[in-house]
Amino acid sequence: MIKPSVRSRFILYATGSYVILALAWIFLSDQLLSLFADIDSIVWLSTAKGVFFVIATATLFYLAMRIVPPAEGSGNQQLIETLTAGSLPERLPLWLTYSFAVVVTLAMLLLHKNLPIAYADRPLLILFMLPVILSALLGGLGPGLVSTLVAALGVAFMAVSQTGNFSAVASHDLLQWGFLIVNGIAVSLLSEVSRRSIAKIEINRRLLDTVISGTPDAVFVKDAQGRYLLANAAAAGFIGKSQDEIIGKDDRALFPEKSARELMALDSAIMATGRTQTHEEQLKTLDGKDLVFLVTKGPVFDTAGQAVGLFGISREISDRKRAEDEIRQLNADLERRVAERTAELRAANLELEDIAYALAHNLRAPLRAISGFAQLLDEEHASKFDTQAENHLDQIVLASSNMGTLIDGILALLRCTRGELHREKVDISMLAKQRLDELTRREPDRSVIRQVEPDLTISGDAAMLGVVMTHLVDNAWKFTRGKPDATIRVTAGVIDGQPGICVADNGAGFDMAHAERLYQPFQRLHRQDEFPGIGIGLATARRIILRHGGELRASAVPGEGATICFYLPQTQASIGERNGQQNHSVG
Repeated sequence: MIKPSVRSRFILYATGSYVILALAWIFLSDQLLSLFADIDSIVWLSTAKGVFFVIATATLFYLAMRIVPPAEGSGNQQLIETLTAGSLPERLPLWLTYSFAVVVTLAMLLLHKNLPIAYADRPLLILFMLPVILSALLGGLGPGLVSTLVAALGVAFMAVSQTGNFSAVASHDLLQWGFLIVNGIAVSLLSEVSRRSIAKIEINRRLLDTVISGTPDAVFVKDAQGRYLLANAAAAGFIGKSQDEIIGKDDRALFPEKSARELMALDSAIMATGRTQTHEEQLKTLDGKDLVFLVTKGPVFDTAGQAVGLFGISREISDRKRAEDEIRQLNADLERRVAERTAELRAANLELEDIAYALAHNLRAPLRAISGFAQLLDEEHASKFDTQAENHLDQIVLASSNMGTLIDGILALLRCTRGELHREKVDISMLAKQRLDELTRREPDRSVIRQVEPDLTISGDAAMLGVVMTHLVDNAWKFTRGKPDATIRVTAGVIDGQPGICVADNGAGFDMAHAERLYQPFQRLHRQDEFPGIGIGLATARRIILRHGGELRASAVPGEGATICFYLPQTQASIGERNGQQNHSVG
């Protein structure tokens, strides 16, 4: 058998009560109207009766809707019922409450019948309201209505048995009978509303008590004088006293004088401002423990809006604070060590650079001497040398020249990492055009297609970026030698998704498997007799770009050309805003 839901039972009770009340009203009102012989009075009273009936039924309908239980599918209601299952006092079984309503009402009927006074003088409402009230208080709406129904039927039966006809019952008795029904229904409804309100309050109280008792955070409430009105088990554990020992005491009885004074001053300030705030509090307990709490405190207001107390929720974070302090100290030590190691490494690098710089400079003098004396021998004693000796002498001069070029490359590489950067707006387009013009003047017979995008500007060291563009343009010029349709392009491009500058050509290109060798000094990917050089250009350019905080990348296809792109973080926006189209992408 399917048990009817609470909502279904309520609808059944409400409908049954309305039927009983409506029938009783119609019957009683008609009986009362029959006592009047005046037709005009009957018409007027009939209208008034209808208006009263509408008002009364509307009021009862409003009360019924106020207490109507939610549908079974209500997720919130089901959740609350699940959480509070077993937490509320068990209600008496339905059969017991209904049986009580019937028995106690029948007992009152029996008492009423056996009263040693005349029937017409026997009280009705006062006697039968007692079982109705008891039944409604014990079982709610259903038992109250049952008691009302039993009382009404019993009284009607006794009236018929005494008079032989219900219509012969005196009008004041009929009026009492009607009031008995109306009052019984009203008491039942009000009792159900009261029972539901009490149950809801009890559920909320128990849920709140469960949260307060179960949380590991300290929860407390104080009055305006700082006395504790509530303190959960966690608060008692932190303080080191029982909850009974805390209630009614202020902080001066629970903490050392200094901590208590600071706490009470802070609490007074919060109540004065009327605002909730979260902060950290450091406390020393009476047993000497130092604790740190993350506390949320706020005022408790009365109905007039005046602060009459303070609530607080405190989470003990002593271990976390100690861990944070340790991490902070470790970070400070690490930063100090990194700074020391960085300084040592910088000093070592500077020392190595100084040695390399000094060696390169000092090698120039003996190298010039070797080259000079070799030339003197060739000029003054050439007639004394045979062909083999002249070849040896030419090799000495050539080697000296190459050695001088290598020293110049080393010095250029060292210069790009020395000195300070002076950032300013640099016109890359102009630098590229100037270098291409210079190379054209050196080799007027070469035909090279030049494509330089206008207004390419970035922010950086002008001298160093001039070196970068010189090396990149020189490489493109060199590796397009022998191409009938040689083309060099300087355009906006993209590297790793960032706007930058690209120098592209359709020259010899290279194998990307060996791309990393391009950035190592004196490393070459082509034979010296094909493309002369010392392998220092891209290494120098990349060092300068890295020193600016940027990046340089190369991409190529053997026999089809190469593209070298770089970007500087400080100037991405100016390039990207100036040119929305990127011609090359590297990365």
